[in-house]
Amino acid sequence: YLEDFEEFEAAARSLFAQKPLRTRYLAKYRHTNSKVILKVTDDKVCLKFRTDQIADLKKVERFSQAFARWMITKDLDNLDEPDAELEEAKDAAKPVAKRKRKAR
Repeated sequence: YLEDFEEFEAAARSLFAQKPLRTRYLAKYRHTNSKVILKVTDDKVCLKFRTDQIADLKKVERFSQAFARWMITKDLDNLDEPDAELEEAKDAAKPVAKRKRKAR
């Protein structure tokens, strides 16, 4: 198990860049001890990260989204760059503030 999340994320990115067709990702929650376990493997190298901290859940969510983007990208040289289509979709999904009407 890797102790540092940033180290896990960098190692997972490197593993995916080397073998994108063989690399897979698994997220598991164990309710008995309230732990989240992340696993990235290509059947030869296995990277694991385990946490029971609520604060790490946002990092786990961000990593899951990033891994999904890596799997659909066509250009593996740009894994670190933010996805322009995703940013546009986020901006379009923001709610537009409406003016409140006074009750009569």
